[in-house]
Amino acid sequence: MTENKQIKHNLLLNIKRLEGILERIDKFCHNYNQEKVDASVAVLKIKSVIENLREVIPEMSKDVKSIDQEVSEKEIGKD
Repeated sequence: MTENKQIKHNLLLNIKRLEGILERIDKFCHNYNQEKVDASVAVLKIKSVIENLREVIPEMSKDVKSIDQEVSEKEIGKD
């Protein structure tokens, strides 16, 4: 059960990271719309943020699979 709590904690942290990433993309787009930054700079910043997404999403998928496996094992044990 402790492992399950840790996995849920990790998922919540990753969700917070995703929210932060989306906020940064919104900020880059807003600044670009306000003509405060060069388009090439905005694209580079967005590419950097997308790399963070590529790191977070597999972690979340792994955590979800782990929770699914634990739930399946519990259901099998009840039968």
